[in-house]
Amino acid sequence: MIKQITLAFALATGWTSAALAQEPISIADAKKQEFNSTVTKVAGRVTSAAQLSNVVYLQDRSAGVAVFNEQMRNGVKIGDSVVVENATLTEFGQTTGAPGTGLTQLGGSGLRFTVVPVQREEPAAKSTTIPNVGEGNEAVLVKLRKVRFVETGRFEGNRSYNAIDAFGNDIVIRIDRACEIGVNNLEIPSGDVDITGVVSQFRGAYQVLPRLAQDVGLPPIAVDTVSKSRTLDVTTWNLEWYGTADTTLGQRNKDLQRQRIRIIMDTIQADIYALQEVISDAALAALSDSIKGSYGRLFATEVTSDQKLAYIYNKNVVTPVDNGLAVNGGARAWGNGRFPFRYTFDAKVGDVTKRFSAFNIHAKATSDSTAADDYQRRKTDAETFHQYLKDFYGDANVMVLGDFNDRLLTTTTDSTLPSCYSAFLNDQDNWFATTAELERQGLSSYIGFNRGMLDHMLISNEVKPLHYRSFVESPERYLTSYSTTVSDHRPVTGRFFLNAVTSVDEETTSTQNVRIAPNPMSTSGMMEIVAQQGGLLRVDLSDATGNTQTLFDQNIAPSIQLVTIPVNELVSGTYLVRTTLNGVTTTKNVVVIR
Repeated sequence: MIKQITLAFALATGWTSAALAQEPISIADAKKQEFNSTVTKVAGRVTSAAQLSNVVYLQDRSAGVAVFNEQMRNGVKIGDSVVVENATLTEFGQTTGAPGTGLTQLGGSGLRFTVVPVQREEPAAKSTTIPNVGEGNEAVLVKLRKVRFVETGRFEGNRSYNAIDAFGNDIVIRIDRACEIGVNNLEIPSGDVDITGVVSQFRGAYQVLPRLAQDVGLPPIAVDTVSKSRTLDVTTWNLEWYGTADTTLGQRNKDLQRQRIRIIMDTIQADIYALQEVISDAALAALSDSIKGSYGRLFATEVTSDQKLAYIYNKNVVTPVDNGLAVNGGARAWGNGRFPFRYTFDAKVGDVTKRFSAFNIHAKATSDSTAADDYQRRKTDAETFHQYLKDFYGDANVMVLGDFNDRLLTTTTDSTLPSCYSAFLNDQDNWFATTAELERQGLSSYIGFNRGMLDHMLISNEVKPLHYRSFVESPERYLTSYSTTVSDHRPVTGRFFLNAVTSVDEETTSTQNVRIAPNPMSTSGMMEIVAQQGGLLRVDLSDATGNTQTLFDQNIAPSIQLVTIPVNELVSGTYLVRTTLNGVTTTKNVVVIR
């Protein structure tokens, strides 16, 4: 096998026989060398590339190995045949004084890699059992059959989960920060599933790293393809003492924090950022002036506390009208004067312009010694603010967003107590919590000492028909050490259509967008239906003879609906999927290959 690869590589690149005098050694032999020695040449197939952070996983018939090289990670694909030369053999994540307890990897500044010009061929996952996961299959792609996740809810990146088999054996399933499973907060499957992933090791503990949704028995990802030019995108983000010179508060490296916030903002590309814990207007200006595009800023100088509120906005979409503090409550309200910061603006998306009033809040935090009082203060603030908005903004397009410093549906203080924000939650005729479902799914925006969904977005009934989707951003997928260099809060984004009439599918006039993946399909398939408006949604699947089965038939709110296509029940052929929402029908063909 190695000779065939080498010959193909030589013919394609014009290498001479002298250059090929050094044949690759097996990966197993390379891993037997002393740490910090040079591995002259190995060759293998890629089992993971950009799907996981930091390393590429490479294996041949003898073994697997991790390759720590970002250029290679971004330059190869799963199934590529790759030659790696002049690499240094090292170990990562070993227990101090205990070599062999970490992940063996190839790296070094002199490392060179070459993709061999042969057809891609992903190695088949090696079936194994939990007790047999160990050094013998480190860095190898394996499959664990009929195991079950202990946890429920939704996956998050950079977290570990536990899987058990029928005999009670357990193993850590690590969801990498770059993995699409965590980035998209996919639902943790219930029941027995087959889990595929590469075997890693950290401080003597072995773990399996899935790469793709299919690796945990879920259908392929349907990517949000709605262009940012078609929506108003609003992000709330607590920047954790951004702008202070005091290294005991927030992040120690202040310049690195600003640089990384800029990178994240350049990635998110929101039209409005509602920011908390900004210390100075100068620090805000350094940020707004550095991000790509044309951005303005607003800083709440009237806030008396050191941690102030601010906005950064896209001048090409947002036109300021006015702003000010929404003063409501007494002297102890809103953390002793950290009142909601209002920003009234006109937003123009396409040919549509609408006026909104956003209220950026940073609620009273909880201290162990005053938890009961802090809870009551948040609850009183929310009730007073709810009445304030009813009195003065009853017919306006209102968004309330920010760091609520508590869960929305319950409270971190005492699970038997009602939510601090019950005044809004119980007023469903006038308010809608776009982030409530994220909390129900077990997601976290706060990733400090006690993770939880603390950053939220409430919208008035006038704005509810405009809401497309809300989600927790995942900057960890492209930045390491996020919580120790940027913030202990993740950004939370909401997307809004300004017309709330047309479909996200630009080719139709329906109120829905339908995506199907994969297509053709052989083992599993999924539909994603983005419904801008609520109503009766029905999905029918018909074969070539007209036989029809109904896959979905119920009333829905404006939402994203996932519908499973029962591929295992179908024979090969072309099927028609008919999606009808409020009498408007979209049809698509599905090809099944069995």
